[in-house]
Amino acid sequence: MNAKAETKKEFVIPGDYIGVAEEFLPGEGAYEENGKIYATLVGNLDLDMSRRSASVISKTNVVPKIKEGDIVYGEIVSVKPQMVYVDLLALEGYSDKKLSANTKARIYVSQTDKKYVKTISTEFRNGDVVRARVVDTQGDAIRLSTAEDSLGVIRAVCGVCKKTLGIKDGKLECNYCNSKETRKTANDYLKAKL
Repeated sequence: MNAKAETKKEFVIPGDYIGVAEEFLPGEGAYEENGKIYATLVGNLDLDMSRRSASVISKTNVVPKIKEGDIVYGEIVSVKPQMVYVDLLALEGYSDKKLSANTKARIYVSQTDKKYVKTISTEFRNGDVVRARVVDTQGDAIRLSTAEDSLGVIRAVCGVCKKTLGIKDGKLECNYCNSKETRKTANDYLKAKL
């Protein structure tokens, strides 16, 4: 009995879950982390069932290189006492192009705001989307800063009900559960376009 080659195609963006490592091998435009396969490019997902491989076919070949001074967008994935870890999503001006695979960054408490910040967990939470400036590209992770009015959280998630927090009189408030929270927000919170 011959197994017919099947290919499943759909549009994916960087960080989209594709499948598990037991089912597929990561091909071009995909990577494995903790037994799961994720997209690293914007493009069409190509699941080759006969070869058991998962690839992303990109519409663009130019991958921007991040350098000091660039503005980037990312998602907060871990909050530690003195820093937060950020998964970078896009480089400003190149939102249609994928950054290099699995790009990690950090924001240290000293780079959070112009004013003194005692606890970074009051400024960022897991799931928040931030706009930040690249201050250093050396080492194992890119270092970022949000110490400008135009930088910081551009979309925050409620810690209680996980809905997007609204902004009222400069304060973050959940329209669903009425929770009030603090963040280091950008001056165009919820108006920013990635």
